[in-house]
Amino acid sequence: MREKGIKIYGLALGSGGARGAAHVALIEILKQRNIKVEVVTGSSAGAIVGAFYALYPKVNLAKVFDKTINKHIDKINSNFKMLNKKIANFPKMIAGKSFLLNDFVYEIYKELYGRKKFSDCKIELGIVSYDLESGEEIEITEGYIIDAVMASSNVPGVFPPLRLGGMQHLDGGVLNPVPVNFAIKLGADYVIASDLSYQSENSVEFNNGLEFLISIDENKNELMINYELKNADEVYKYPLTYSWMDFSSFNEMYEQSKRFIIEQFEREGIKL
Repeated sequence: MREKGIKIYGLALGSGGARGAAHVALIEILKQRNIKVEVVTGSSAGAIVGAFYALYPKVNLAKVFDKTINKHIDKINSNFKMLNKKIANFPKMIAGKSFLLNDFVYEIYKELYGRKKFSDCKIELGIVSYDLESGEEIEITEGYIIDAVMASSNVPGVFPPLRLGGMQHLDGGVLNPVPVNFAIKLGADYVIASDLSYQSENSVEFNNGLEFLISIDENKNELMINYELKNADEVYKYPLTYSWMDFSSFNEMYEQSKRFIIEQFEREGIKL
């Protein structure tokens, strides 16, 4: 039985593509604070990072993701370069269904998660997806992790819907960009939220129609994010000006996020 007053820490990791480097920075700093996370929930990028953390909580995540990204960076950049070419014509982009097959990310995820299941996790894991047919949020807590991560990170318009468990899954960020309440549902009574949706006024530059639509969607998501964040005990937002597709800048985003978190600690009097 848990002693009275001992918190059950939960970590809610939000959607945001390559900016998920900030999640890695936060997790590494939480380790320095000797915070034992017992529940982790993730949406999209948060699912990718959160799933690996739940499986291997003692591993240096920064090294793992840096190595994985560097190994596949040519493939990643090639696919996103092709994506940018396809959506250079804005009207065609609106009319199209999707631009990339999700095979190339499956190969990357297979290296990270293999055939591991939720039952293999050292930390309670919950992953959020969206069912295109019912329009409902899907909370995944069992089965193969690779399937759940694929479903949760299936960006609308970029990848076709993923058929899984009799549903057509899309990115979890569609309905729940930062799954705080899901972490509470799984037993956390103190939730630390990592929100990647921050945009400074100077960072609103669009290289193509997809980034423009994603920006509009992020603005729309602000209401949903605020609904979730009001129940979080600690919230971290990161002033990153990088595109969600800029995986080449993983290390820069990681270091910037780390510095930002430490500065926030100093302002709030939190010691590492």
